[in-house]
Amino acid sequence: MKKFKFDIILISVLIIGLVSWLVFWAISGSNVNKKAIVEYNNEEILEIDLNVDQEIRLHELKNGETLKYEMLIVVKKGYIFVKENDCPNHDCIKEGKKNKIGDTIICLPNRILIRIVKA
Repeated sequence: MKKFKFDIILISVLIIGLVSWLVFWAISGSNVNKKAIVEYNNEEILEIDLNVDQEIRLHELKNGETLKYEMLIVVKKGYIFVKENDCPNHDCIKEGKKNKIGDTIICLPNRILIRIVKA
């Protein structure tokens, strides 16, 4: 009977520890200020605050160059995603919504990389 009680206590402690760790992990990631860096040909062209809902239509760049295909980048509720792109394969749209530090969205035809970093 003592062994059975010890097993229950051990399992309870492990479950409480696991739940506590999951809650801490979920909370710690959401409190970090994040931004997205947009790069064209490995050069930073734009910084986007992920705390502000916005839509950015990207086609003409500040240096006078234009992207091969126009794209619409959307930030909504802390997530960033490509909503529209005129390119034939739409891989960047298929990548979906991103919100974690280190996440990336890549548009090969436009040579665009969007990566999420700590603000």
